[in-house]
Amino acid sequence: MKNPQEILSQLLQIELEAQAKRLQFIDEVESNTVNYKLLMECIAVLNELSLQNDELSQKQLIAIIALLWHYRNQEWTGLKDYLILFLSRAGFGPSSIMLDDAYSHDSGAYSFSHSLRNEFAISAAHAENEIFVGKERFLLTDFQKGLWSCLDDNFLIGISAPTSAGKSFLIVLKAIEMLLKKNGTIIYIVPTLSLVNQVISDFRKMLNKFKLDDYTLESSFNLTQHIPNSIYVLTQEKAIAAFSQDDTPFKEIRLLVIDEIQNVERVASKDDLRAKVLYDLMMEFRNMAHIDHIIVSGPRIENIDLLSSDIFGQKAIKRETKSSPVLNLTYSINKKGKKGYFLRVISPLIEKPLEIKIINEDMIQGYGGAKYNEPYLGYLNELVKSFGDECVLLFSPNPGTCSKIANYITKNSVSNGNEYLDDLAGFVEATVHPEYSLVEALRSGIAYHHGKLPSHIRPLIEHAIKNGSVKKIIATTTLLQGVNLPVQNIIIRNPRLYIQTRPDSVKLSPYELANLRGRAGRLLKDFVGRTFVLDEESFLEDTSSQMDLFQDTEKKLEVGYGKKYTEYKGEIKKDIQNAIGHTEDNKEYSYITTYLRQTVLKHSITSQAYLSRVGINLSDKELNEILSSLQELKVDKKICARNRYWDPVDLDYLNSAKVDFILPTNALDRDNATKIKNVLMYMQENFKIYYDQYVGVYSTETSDLLMQLCILADKWTKEIPLAEILKDKFYNSSERIESVIENLEGKISYGLALLLKPIYDIKTNNGMYARFIEMGAYLPITRSLIEMNIPRETALYLKDKVRSSNTDRQALITEVRQIRSGLPSHWHQIQLESI
Repeated sequence: MKNPQEILSQLLQIELEAQAKRLQFIDEVESNTVNYKLLMECIAVLNELSLQNDELSQKQLIAIIALLWHYRNQEWTGLKDYLILFLSRAGFGPSSIMLDDAYSHDSGAYSFSHSLRNEFAISAAHAENEIFVGKERFLLTDFQKGLWSCLDDNFLIGISAPTSAGKSFLIVLKAIEMLLKKNGTIIYIVPTLSLVNQVISDFRKMLNKFKLDDYTLESSFNLTQHIPNSIYVLTQEKAIAAFSQDDTPFKEIRLLVIDEIQNVERVASKDDLRAKVLYDLMMEFRNMAHIDHIIVSGPRIENIDLLSSDIFGQKAIKRETKSSPVLNLTYSINKKGKKGYFLRVISPLIEKPLEIKIINEDMIQGYGGAKYNEPYLGYLNELVKSFGDECVLLFSPNPGTCSKIANYITKNSVSNGNEYLDDLAGFVEATVHPEYSLVEALRSGIAYHHGKLPSHIRPLIEHAIKNGSVKKIIATTTLLQGVNLPVQNIIIRNPRLYIQTRPDSVKLSPYELANLRGRAGRLLKDFVGRTFVLDEESFLEDTSSQMDLFQDTEKKLEVGYGKKYTEYKGEIKKDIQNAIGHTEDNKEYSYITTYLRQTVLKHSITSQAYLSRVGINLSDKELNEILSSLQELKVDKKICARNRYWDPVDLDYLNSAKVDFILPTNALDRDNATKIKNVLMYMQENFKIYYDQYVGVYSTETSDLLMQLCILADKWTKEIPLAEILKDKFYNSSERIESVIENLEGKISYGLALLLKPIYDIKTNNGMYARFIEMGAYLPITRSLIEMNIPRETALYLKDKVRSSNTDRQALITEVRQIRSGLPSHWHQIQLESI
């Protein structure tokens, strides 16, 4: 009997030739199906593999079944019975459902089987992995079942698993079971808004399934509107803001989930504020009581248990799998000098890549280059066409290139007359701008996804992708983490996240590339996911071989501030003694100085215990020196606590500064733009580090860019809809439109709001204007709607359709649920699904 590697090599050769033909790299293939002899060999090997429980055997089993099923002879009607048995026996029961089009999800029964013995064996295998939540039955994989049991018995669990292992579904289901047993709060921390929307959607489906109507889903925290039975799905920034409102903002936490934990890796880097926010947030939760269970999760984190223990100070149990129910294949184009171009298929399950010579070399464009010019865009367009009705995602280095690729493919496509897409395009046109390039792209079944998408359009694009209406997606790193989309194929040119090389140019690491490749193929959707690398050599610059690069790379994380503190201890001590803040020079260690001051202000003589948790060990003398230096500060400690990423010395300077500018407080005042500009000019001059970090806009001799930004901010707070803002004749191109969107939802609602917040905390008793800027709304009803995870533009649409005095949270939720089905726009209804 042949061994699994030999069988896989034969199957992958068929796969390689089929993909080369599909991409038009070759003209003919010997065979595009498995012959009977190979079928028999596959069955024999699969039978043996299904009886093993090691991860290599599981990976080989999934790979052989995936390829065998894809290239089977359609007349082999009995094949599914064998494959269902093998998958069920190996602990991949849920995947076997994909083999049976007539499977009944209600009864959990397969269609007719040729063998009663097989049916008994399958039922026995499934019985071991079935669970009941309430009266509902769920079939799990071996990994999911082990995790399910582990969650019942342990306080802290670290989960390391590839993208398609089904951990997110399992966590949501376990959270629901916890709430069915005992009321409380669920907190789920994720890194991106797209992932917030996805997790909220997953929870809403489960809440509806189990009729838990009294639970609300929250994407922000407001102490005055807190509802006891809540599920919070928050970015780290939204979550840590809750601790500025109260020392213990969350009560009776049944489950805390920290997802995509790999984002904490660069916590010791001076420039990565988001990593610091995530780390500091976890430290806040560590200091809280009343948490029943904590889950720390991330893809392929080697030391996930030790990391979790270091962060939360408790012993962590590790649940790990390297097996995926989806076969992820990586293809790469390689140039061998005068021999020409070759298409390779690379898999860790075979000893070396298989390759085939590309005959139609004229197709290849831009190999080794960086420009996205006409020939290269034409090449991409032809590749996209080759995937037919399958969903394909093109990875783009940045938003500008993302839109450029989408525009080219759109111009070389024809509208498919899809009523759903035409209607969506019309909605985008009406609520953004007729010249917005996404409008025409959608009519051709094309979409792009990057950080400059309006917040009310992003969930609609994701919805159109998930329901199969959009098959061609061009995306940046916004879809790199956690977002489950039905993408079968990914195309990536090179690892660069830039077009022009600069000193600070960054690339995708092998670990990040592995995460990206994991986006192709989804559990219960696909058996095979494919990633096509168009320039293999560009990936090998920092890697020793193809096999190293295209492995499922693991990451070992170490976090904390100890090493950085030890390295710069002398400089930090001098800055503390001399009351040096952070206004001009962004030193490598300045954030440590800020962290020390903020921690000692908050915890005083008990600070040593809190600092030791992040790796900073202070002697009594060192602590007393910091305490002594802080006694000179006049600024209120509460203001420092509410602005934890401002150095208290700088806040003290801001507090004592005698400035004559007038802060806007009433959103309807006419001269607010001028007032904001005056404040920003002061911050440019006196707090440059903070200004550059949060806003960074400077006027030129020919253009008052700062005033333009302030005018936009003024319109934003006055609740002028985005489409109205963009009616100005200046916004006559998609590039200018996207620039405005980036300013409004980035520099203004995030950066400007954060820059102004401490000023309002210090200078006025009415600090709500900074909140108006953040939300793009000043009316209580509009802000209440936005706090319910309703995008701003939709909240503006709804504010006149609900009772204006009805800002009671639970009453407002009930009213929105009542009016949702009656709204004339399907697209507004979609954005209210989480309610």
